[in-house]
Amino acid sequence: MAYQAKVVEAEIVSDNKQNGFFEIVAVLSDRNRCRISFERNPETGEAKATHINRLYTVPCGICKKDYLCYCLNRYMDVLGEQALEVAGVTKVS
Repeated sequence: MAYQAKVVEAEIVSDNKQNGFFEIVAVLSDRNRCRISFERNPETGEAKATHINRLYTVPCGICKKDYLCYCLNRYMDVLGEQALEVAGVTKVS
């Protein structure tokens, strides 16, 4: 069975308007929490996910490790789009 990443809650925790970087903490449907870093394109205002870190509150939903793993990197784009939508982030011109 393939891992189905789904963001159920998302909150912007930092936003630097000068350089266009911001972070969102997202809660996934499997109770994992992750911090997703974004960078805004200065011309279009479109946000792109650049990094994702799993916060170690529960074991990883993919590999079941309770320590450092990089499993969520494969789902960074999908989770990033979902987190932006849930957090209500729109394009900034």
